[in-house]
Amino acid sequence: MPTKRRPKIGLALGSGGARGWCHIGVLRALSDIGVKPDVVSGASMGALVGAIYAGDGLDALEDWALKLTPRSFFRLLDFNLSSGGLVEGAEILNVVKGLLKSNRIEDQSVPLALVATDMATGREVWMTKGDIGEAVRASVALPGVVSPFRIGDRWFLDGGLTNPLPVSACHILGADVVIAVNPNGSLNDVYWSHEDISEDEGGMMASWRGYLSKLPPALTSMLDWTHVPEVTPQYLDVIATSIDIMTDGIRRSKLAGHPPHVLMDARLAHMSIFDFHRAEEAIAEGRRIVEENAEDIRRYAGV
Repeated sequence: MPTKRRPKIGLALGSGGARGWCHIGVLRALSDIGVKPDVVSGASMGALVGAIYAGDGLDALEDWALKLTPRSFFRLLDFNLSSGGLVEGAEILNVVKGLLKSNRIEDQSVPLALVATDMATGREVWMTKGDIGEAVRASVALPGVVSPFRIGDRWFLDGGLTNPLPVSACHILGADVVIAVNPNGSLNDVYWSHEDISEDEGGMMASWRGYLSKLPPALTSMLDWTHVPEVTPQYLDVIATSIDIMTDGIRRSKLAGHPPHVLMDARLAHMSIFDFHRAEEAIAEGRRIVEENAEDIRRYAGV
């Protein structure tokens, strides 16, 4: 009798800002149980981690992420309000390119579809060829924070705006089975609380205040919530919460039409999308959700 063909496995990595560090833990834990994705799709942070994984740079990315501190993270931010965002994002592109061995999407060891949003048409775009660093930079162009990115004659915004968990892109790449990772799985319709505002003297907000003095006065006054007389949502609260609300609704709609075989929801609601210095706990959560779903993953993957 002919040997039964192993299903082609697709891994869809969702958007979620800093929560997307969980994708590193997911990839590590999948390898531990003998599952290797045949194709990968990603939006926003999922595009970044997926691209570097496909380019055999996951070790270097994990090392870099674990060493991030609030201060070192802010050194990456090239503030430029005239760019269409708070930051221009050139350093993000440099970091991505520095972690990759090849600069073409089609030359990576795993087929990729990186999702971005066409700013002119509002449509999602699946990037399967071209400069991989530019595709990642386009996919992480978070509105209000990271400026839009131009490729050729088109401008792109964050992929999470149109497909925050791109299961459908895995199918286009030929996947028989799709495993999907949602970094925002535990929001439970509570997207912001006044308790989210704290002094956080050793963390991101403390470092942010230290950098405010270097910015133009108009920007400083807009972003500095340290002297607000009462607890009110401030600029980054509004941006982060708006992104969470929007992408959660879009994700639910997309998954209704293209459900994955295994959906793994990370419990990282305690993290902001801007908490990039908290990679260790997000990576650990990625490992945990694979262990939690290991039986289903093995069954669908045929291992």
